[in-house]
Order: sequence, then C-alpha cells, then structure tokens
Amino acid sequence: MKPAKNPKKFVFSRREPQLAHDIAPAAEDAFLSESRDISIADRRIEGVTVRGRAAGTLRVESSVFHRVSLADSTFGSILMKDVRFTGCDLANLETRGLSLVRVEFIDCRMTGFRAGEAECQDVLISEGDQRYSQFRFSRFKSAEFDACNFEDADFQGTDLSGSLFRKCNLRNAEMSKAKLFNTDFRGSTVEGLHMNAEDIRGAVVDPSQAMIFASLLGIRIE
Repeated sequence: MKPAKNPKKFVFSRREPQLAHDIAPAAEDAFLSESRDISIADRRIEGVTVRGRAAGTLRVESSVFHRVSLADSTFGSILMKDVRFTGCDLANLETRGLSLVRVEFIDCRMTGFRAGEAECQDVLISEGDQRYSQFRFSRFKSAEFDACNFEDADFQGTDLSGSLFRKCNLRNAEMSKAKLFNTDFRGSTVEGLHMNAEDIRGAVVDPSQAMIFASLLGIRIE
C-alpha cells in the first residue's frame, strides 16, 4: 500500500499594483470636472480634498492617490485596477458596487467605509483605521491585511479564503457565515470575534487563539 500523500501546503501570494515610475500629476479639479461619472488613468493625485461628493461611477487605473480626501462621498460603483492609496481619508465612503484588482490602501482612514458584495483580488490594506467598515457578502482573493484596526467591522458572509490577517485588531468584528478556509489569523487580536463553530473550520490560528476559539468548538482545555 502506498503511503498517503500529505496535503499540499497553502502558500499565500499577492500581486502588487503595476505602476509606472513616472506617473504624471493630475490637476486639482480631477474629481470636479465631470458631473456624473469620473474616469482617471495614469495619474498621481496629491493633497486634494473632496468631501461629500456624490457621483455615478468612479473608474481608476494605474494611478496613485496621496493624502487625498474622499470622506463622506457616495458612488454608485467604484472600479479600480493597479491603484495605490497612501495616507488618504476614505471615512464613511459608500458604494453599492466595488471591484478592486491589485489595489493598496496604506495608512488610510477608512472608518465607516461601506461596500457590500465587493469583488476584491490582490488587495492590501495596511495600517490606518478601518473601524466600523462594512464588507458584507464580499469576496477577497489573495488579500493581505497588515496591522489594520478592524474593530467592530462587518465581514458577515464574506469569502476570505486564503487571506492573511497580520497583527490586526479584530475585536468584536462580525464574521458569521464567512468562508475562512486557509485564512491566516496568527498574530491578530481575535477576542470578541463574532462567528460560529463551522465558520472557523479550516482557518489557521496560533496556540493562544486556539484557546479563545475552543469554546466555539466545544473543547475543554484543562
């Protein structure tokens, strides 16, 4: 009899945004020149504040946003590919349709960010503040969350399979009915994380987290 093969170990892999080194700066009125739909490509936008903007579609490709504020804005849909945000204010931004491919949010304020049923691939959210953000029934593929503050965030029903949570605060976050197979929580704060026993199956946790999740699984550790 041949010995049973060990299951192939999951290896996390995320593709970074494909950005040129000589991206041209955009005019300060880049968000104001179009009344309904906004399209931006191959531009660097820096130090612009546009609060409470309401528009149809925001489409961005191969661009960088630095210290830009879109706080309290509402878009019917947001479509982004190969985009990087650094030090931006996206608090209370809301959209009904979010599609992200190779997008990074670095040290951004995203409290109250709302995007249900989002489709996100190769996304990085690093540092910043994401409390009360909502990503219900979304799908993240090859997503990396680094030192994020997701306290009281909502990931109910979201597919986070294969995602990496590194040194994140997930206290009181909602993850009931989420898909967490190969989701790596090691090193993150998980006290108060809302989920059921079937939700945590297949996730990767460290020994201290296993103690916390033991009650969900009906395990007594003595």
